Amino acid sequence: MGRVSTKLQYARSNFRMLITDGKLRASRISSCPIRISEVNLQVYLDGLANMSAPSAPATRSARTNRP
Repeated sequence: MGRVSTKLQYARSNFRMLITDGKLRASRISSCPIRISEVNLQVYLDGLANMSAPSAPATRSARTNRP
């Protein structure tokens, strides 16, 4: 997790929270540090990239009232 947090400039605590919340898959083999596979990291990053940005408010066309 150290290399990933350094590469992405995330705090390790942020990764722990993502893992705890189930947003990022990770594994731990016995007492080894937490491992995040490249595939799982890419899935998480792709999900961030696919999140839609807030859309701009819809513009209303000017309507003229005709008698």
